Amino acid sequence: MEMSHFSSTNNSFCLDLFKTIFVDKSKENVFISPFSIAAAVAMTGLGAAADTAQGIVKALRWQPDEGNKMHEQFQVYLSSLKTKNDKYSLSLANRIYSQQNFKILQEFRESTAKYYLAEPVNADFVNASEAECTKINTWVSEQTEDKIKDLIPPGVLDALTRMVIVNAIYFKGNWDLQFDEKRTESQKFKIAGDQTKSVPMMYAKRKFHVGQSDKLKCRALELPYKGKDLSMVVILPDQDFGLQNLVGSLSQSEIDELLSSLKPANTDVALWLPKFEVTSSHSLKEALSALGMADAFSMESANFSGITGNKDLYITAAIHKAFIKVNEEGTEAAAATAMTFGLRCMPMNPIPPFTVDHPFLYLIRDNRANGLILFIGAVADPSL
Repeated sequence: MEMSHFSSTNNSFCLDLFKTIFVDKSKENVFISPFSIAAAVAMTGLGAAADTAQGIVKALRWQPDEGNKMHEQFQVYLSSLKTKNDKYSLSLANRIYSQQNFKILQEFRESTAKYYLAEPVNADFVNASEAECTKINTWVSEQTEDKIKDLIPPGVLDALTRMVIVNAIYFKGNWDLQFDEKRTESQKFKIAGDQTKSVPMMYAKRKFHVGQSDKLKCRALELPYKGKDLSMVVILPDQDFGLQNLVGSLSQSEIDELLSSLKPANTDVALWLPKFEVTSSHSLKEALSALGMADAFSMESANFSGITGNKDLYITAAIHKAFIKVNEEGTEAAAATAMTFGLRCMPMNPIPPFTVDHPFLYLIRDNRANGLILFIGAVADPSL
């Protein structure tokens, strides 16, 4: 399997998941790492069987017969992140906390370690569930440079918890060409109707890569990070309050067409982009169920016999928390996902200014991996 198919499939999952989450949060600043979520869900798939396995494959937007190849591509990509560089920080780590003395099949342990580099850790949920919760949250905080704290809230883990699959992703990169702080100034950002708020707007003028989509009714501009392996793409609706329609219209083919239209502008583009910082928390049960894996959350019908050899586990919670900070220097972003298991009981000429003064969409992608989307978000109000 080529990395292009792996990235395309994950991006399809990204867009469908984001659309599902955004429906109820269109007035909020929403930010997730779909890749973090996909990795955690895919790990659960290694232990699923029958209808539960089929549901997970459907939710991840995989083809029914390509599971092994997709797991292998996760291994290739995650292994590539182990190579450090001096231009930016990008890391992803997986851990599986399981109840001590609870039977876990060796095949599941080996496959999660092989494909997802997941570290197994013994835990005592029966006698010290809150203490174990603290340990997990501490590990997540350490992996994300203290940007993701208290991933798992109190009360989620209890004496019936038998396993927690945790994923943490962290990115920090400076812009390839940074914004001049002296040019940042307060400007109006349209919130709703005739409502505006004054927010700090960063300014830069250069030949950015820009594109547009008549179908999605939006323009896009790419901001590369140092090294140009990764970049942020800002997607601005043509209408002041067209974000909801834009997100609702997102599809793999449409986003591919938009991103492929990104080309160097023929003249300098004056960019005004708000500084913003977002922390976003989500319970993923409803969204993942809507994508097709409701069976995995059912106490009655979940089948994770590939984990224990028995049909004795189901997913009790799927939790995701993400953080992003965008300023003149660059971007810092982090996210973590936990799955807990319990026992049953084209450019315009001349080019107009690219003024991001109303709700917009953005994504951070890995250009080495055919544009694999690592993070995606929507900003309704940069001042929040």
